[in-house]
Amino acid sequence: MLGFEKVRDAPFGNGQRWIEVAPPGGGTTIAITPPGTSPVGVDTGIRLTTDDAEGDHVALLANAVDVDSEILRFPGVPPMFTLRDPDGNRLYVVQRM
Repeated sequence: MLGFEKVRDAPFGNGQRWIEVAPPGGGTTIAITPPGTSPVGVDTGIRLTTDDAEGDHVALLANAVDVDSEILRFPGVPPMFTLRDPDGNRLYVVQRM
C-alpha cells in the first residue's frame, strides 16, 4: 500500500520472520518484527521524508491507506500528514524544505 520494497525476509526463530522494507531507492529500512506484547495504536515518532507531500498524499488515498484527510500547512513548517498502519500506529510524511 505504501509502495515500499521488501529488502529482507529471514527466519526469526519459532517459525517467525524478520522483514525489512524501504521506500524505493531509500537508504533506510523499517523492520516489521514479529508481534510482541507492545501496545498498538501508538505514535511511533517515525517521520518519512518526501519531495512531494501532495502527490504522496493523493497516491496513498488512492491506495486506501488510512491518512489524514488534509495536509497540514503552517508558516515556516514543511507540509506534512499522518498515516496509520492497520493497527492504528501513527507515522508521519514530511516534505523536505
